[in-house]
Parts: sequence; structure tokens; C-alpha cells
Amino acid sequence: MAKGFSISITPQNIEISSFLADEYDDFYLKSDNFDFMFEGVLLNRQKLLQQFAAKDFEALIRKIYSRQNGHFFSLFEGEFRGFLFDKQRKRLLVFTNITSTQRVFYSVFNNSTFIDTDLKRLTVSLKNADFKVEPDVESLYQLVCFTSLPEEKTPVKQVKKLLDGRFLDIDISETSLLEREYFSLAKIPTFSGSKEQALERIHEVFSESVRLEYEKDCELGKNHLCLLSGGLDSRIAMFYAMKNHQKPDIALCFSQSRYFDHTISEKIAKEQQINYEFIPLDGGDFLKTIDEMVALSEGMVLYTGSIHVQHAVKNLKFGDFGLFHSGQIGDGIVGGFNSAPFRKKPSDFKLVVNRKFLPKIKNSLHETLKNYETEELFLIRNIAFNRTIFGAHVFQQKAYQTSPFMTKDFLETAISLPEKWKYNQNFYLEWLNKYCPEAAKYRWERTLLKPDARWKTKFGDRFVKRGFKILNEKVLKTPAKSSMYPYQFYYDSQPEIQRYYAEYFQSNIHRLSGFSELEKDVTELFAQRDFLSKSQAVNILAIFKLFF
Repeated sequence: MAKGFSISITPQNIEISSFLADEYDDFYLKSDNFDFMFEGVLLNRQKLLQQFAAKDFEALIRKIYSRQNGHFFSLFEGEFRGFLFDKQRKRLLVFTNITSTQRVFYSVFNNSTFIDTDLKRLTVSLKNADFKVEPDVESLYQLVCFTSLPEEKTPVKQVKKLLDGRFLDIDISETSLLEREYFSLAKIPTFSGSKEQALERIHEVFSESVRLEYEKDCELGKNHLCLLSGGLDSRIAMFYAMKNHQKPDIALCFSQSRYFDHTISEKIAKEQQINYEFIPLDGGDFLKTIDEMVALSEGMVLYTGSIHVQHAVKNLKFGDFGLFHSGQIGDGIVGGFNSAPFRKKPSDFKLVVNRKFLPKIKNSLHETLKNYETEELFLIRNIAFNRTIFGAHVFQQKAYQTSPFMTKDFLETAISLPEKWKYNQNFYLEWLNKYCPEAAKYRWERTLLKPDARWKTKFGDRFVKRGFKILNEKVLKTPAKSSMYPYQFYYDSQPEIQRYYAEYFQSNIHRLSGFSELEKDVTELFAQRDFLSKSQAVNILAIFKLFF
């Protein structure tokens, strides 16, 4: 049974089912006045207990709800979701965290409301209540076009996802539902100080974010595990932990053997005297776990986006650790989502992966884009929160993944910085070289050069990295050496993977028989030579198999 909770509401009645694992900070308080459930990890738990002079979590919740009322969960930091049912006011509040890493889904039919943390379980509840459940064809085309669903969309026409920094406010008596906002990056003012002050501020905030994560491990009595690759995000997070006297017990890397993510991370770990575990992705046999991955993605993200993470979770040997410490979304939030050194309206930049299907969803995309003032805000939600965090869901089968780039203070600070500073990761590199120069001593997988000078970013992107890929893929014919996970190479070189995909397609294409246009497009998509197209096609079939 998937963790979380299920709630069904009809006039004057509410039914709640809980599926907690009693891990981390999972907590279910039932009292005469209200019921409260928290699922997840609360990074600032000790800080809040001290701030409110509370002896335990129950006392804390009673105090902060009486003082903060509807926005009490805005005080929480971490990976969480939950609800509070005020029995006196007949009011239900259902919340998720500020990045919506912890998914909550809901559906409203006439006077009935259904809420669940698991989309499959929710569709079963709807069917059992004799409500119609059908695929959202537009969402499926969006998934193929973007490789993830935008905004609040799900593959199920009748169901929405609760957005980041939002909560549901439900009047049980009236069976009315409102989605309210308790945190918004759109309301953050531009940083008013100098760049030097901004660099100092980002250093301080990041230090505190890292400290919170590692102290949570200590609170749990667990070891420290950090993810480490050839990129900058995981690297700077690890070095900051060491600056705060919290040396990781082990650094974990998973990649194609001897690719730069492997060799760079291995060198860093060795020279910093950190235990190192490497999980090779060689061969790509894990690409055959289609149904397993679509169940984890819940049809919200292309399953191959984190299929390599699933392989790592299954093969991880190190145990007894608290959290997966990562650098998730770092490159995006500190410059990667800025396509120009000035503020600009959003476009399909970075979102569209398969342009063949853009005409089918361009009208809805245009309407969505109109709701955003900047491309950065649009991409933070629709790339970072709706796509990138799929890896966190996969890791969560074993332990919660956290990132110092995803705390409230860091997100607010990063979004406040002027675009002209952040463009092309310039601010990021200035920060790294001023406050964490030891991290600049090693090559950066993106450019294959050390990130110790601004000019190296453009030069590395345009010439060094591009030349390396051409050399391996066109000249030496060694595509396995040009990527952390060369899926196309795995597919082309493994007849067993090819057979598996062909059989999966043939066994499931009948599921689209009632959707002739979609069936035709998916068939044409699978007929393409590239593995991305084939995986997108079977992803649609797996979604039908899972939900419909």
C-alpha cells in the first residue's frame, strides 16, 4: 500500500484513511477539537520546538495552529504533506510543501470531494463510487511534447494535482473547496543590495540550509550519505557540509563507467578522504522496468527520466543513513532558467522536447504562459518542480531526498537576484570561487574544464564538451563514453532490450483502440528509430495500463 492518506467528503460527512509508515516525522494526532496528520521529514523540527517552547511535536502543533491558524504549515521546512481537520469549524486544510515534491491529488464531483496522495488509489476510489474516470488526452500530448505535465495537470481528466506552496481549504458543511496559496516566489522583491552583499547572503543561507539537513541525520541517529557527480550542485553541497564540520560518511555516484561523472566524483571523494560507492549503469538492462517506473511517476513524468535512479536505489549497498543529500535544481535556480541577462516573459524555452506534437497543445500552452511574468518563475514550477523532482520520488522508496537549493530561504534569495547577475551561471561561479574555492579545483562535467574562470563556461560549452561528443559519437564510434546514461547506445547494442520494447508495444497498443488519433500518433512515434520516441510511445501505453 502506498504511503500517505485518502480522504472522501460528502455533505456533512468525511472519511479519512491513513497509510503512514511511522518513519522520520510521521505523526497522526487525533483530539476532540482537531485531527492533524504530518507525513515526511521536518528539517526544522528542533528549531520550532525551541521557538515555541514546546515539549514535543503534539504540543508544537497545538500551539502553532492556535496562533497561525490557516497558515501554520508555512513554518515547516522539508519534505512533507498532510492535513488538519478542525472539527469545531468543520474545516479541512490539506497541504503540501513549497516545491510540491510530496504530491497530493484531488477531484470534485458534484457534492463529493476525493483527496489522495496516490493517483492510482484515487482513481480506484472514484471508480468504486461510480464516478467516471477517463484519460486526459491533452495531458498525454503534453507529456510527449514536454516529457512532464505542466501546472496542476494529471493523466486523469477528472483529477488535479495540488500546486507547490498551496493548500486546499474545504468547508465540510458546504462541501466547498478553495485552493489557496501560502508561499509564492512571484511575490519576492528584487534584491536591493550590492552583488558582494548578495554573495554573502547566498553563502549564509546555503550554509544554514546544509546545516539543517545534516543535523536532521544526527537527530535521527543516522549516517550521512551525499550524492556526488561531476556537476557543481552536488559538489558544492558536499563541500559546504564539510565546512560545517559534517563530513559525509559516504558519497554515492551512479553513471556509465568511466564517464566524467564517475571519474570526477571518484577523484573528489578520494582526495577528500570520503568513502565512495559507485553503481555502474553499463548495459542498460534496467530500461526494461517500464511498468514499475510509470507507477512511480504516476504518469506525471516520462518514466526514463529517473529510471537510472531506480537502478541505483535497488543496488545501493550502504545502509543506515538518514537522507539522500543532493544538489537538486541548483543549476536551474541560480541561473539555468535565465535565457537572457534581463527579465523576460516565458516561452517554450527548455520545456518543449518533442516539437512534433506542439501544434496539438500550443493553445493551452499559450494560455499558461500568459499567467507568468518571467520565464524563470514558469520554469521553476514546470521544469524544477514538475519534472526534475521525479528522482526524489524514486529515492523516497528508501529515504527522503533533500537539497539545500530547495529550502524556502534559498529559493527566495535566488529568485530575488537580478537576471543580469545570474545569466550563464555567472553569479553561481562567483559564489563558488569566493566562498567554496576548493570545489573549483576539479573539472566540471558540463564544460570538461575547471569552473575557476568565467570564460571557461562559454568556451567549454561551445568547443571542449561539443568536441568531446563529436569525437566519441562520430569519429571513434564510442557513444557509451559520451553520456552519464547513454540510453540510445544501450538500446542499439542490446537485442534483448529491443525485443522487450517491441513486445511491450504489441501487447498494449490495443488499449488505445477508443482513441484513434492518439493510437495513430503513438504508433508512428514508436516506429521512429530514436529511443526517446519509443520510450514516449510506451509511456502512454503504460499509463493506460495503469489507470484505465
